[in-house]
Amino acid sequence: MMSFMDRKATIEKILNKKIKFYKKLTDSDKEELWGIFSDYEIYTINLKVQKKIGFGKNKFTLEEYRSSFDVSKYKSLKEWDKEQYIYQKKRGQTNLDEQYKIYLFGDWCKLIENKKLIYGTILSVHTYIYDQVIDELMKFENHLYPHTIDTTSQKEDKKRTNPLTKKKEYFYTMDFTTKAYGRERKLKKLQKFISTFKYKILYPKIKEYVSNHLKNRTYRIVNKKDTFDNSHQFLFSDKQALKNCTFKNFLTNFNELKRDTKDLKDIEKKFIKYSKNYILENHFNKKVN
Repeated sequence: MMSFMDRKATIEKILNKKIKFYKKLTDSDKEELWGIFSDYEIYTINLKVQKKIGFGKNKFTLEEYRSSFDVSKYKSLKEWDKEQYIYQKKRGQTNLDEQYKIYLFGDWCKLIENKKLIYGTILSVHTYIYDQVIDELMKFENHLYPHTIDTTSQKEDKKRTNPLTKKKEYFYTMDFTTKAYGRERKLKKLQKFISTFKYKILYPKIKEYVSNHLKNRTYRIVNKKDTFDNSHQFLFSDKQALKNCTFKNFLTNFNELKRDTKDLKDIEKKFIKYSKNYILENHFNKKVN
């Protein structure tokens, strides 16, 4: 499998062939040219690149900072995921299981399906459900104490070196002001309560529930279907599902385990109801039937 530098070289090779004067352009000119390409042109270039650098039947690549890893060396996604778990644990990441169960915290990927380039994320089922419940809790919080957040930016006094460009430039700091129409203190207490609840109670409960009820399953969530801007989430319930899926035959293995996403909707509803009731009962001391 090719590295990031190989990907860049492949793009350069395609553009040199596509545009006669491309070799003569400076780096800034090339960047400007890329910015004026149409969505179709960018898509076709990325599709050609994926065909050349991707691994296996679906031309699969990981797109995170770990994408330089050669996915062809892993016998299964479980082997790769466990390696990520060990990597994070050695570096002191909190909220990890004592023993490996499933890590899969969300990695961007690309692959080809039916001659179409797919932009995806590989994620655990419990993390996906947790994220959905949290979205609803934020709406619930705003329902309990309606509020808005004002954002202002301020230019720093001195220039600093940009780690990417290595040039001196001005940076901006962002300030956030929450307005709750006179109920700011109550909102702050509620937010603190919800924050503790999310990490210490809700997340472990969802993780345990998924572990006990969803064995060896995968789910696919399609957020965007547009050809040039699609977004797919490939969800795995446990390490057994990861063990049964390979990078070499990713979609074939994944589809053999795939279940109806109605399962997830039912679990989401269960934990949304549980979360709202918990907040009302334990923060507001209200009885809920």
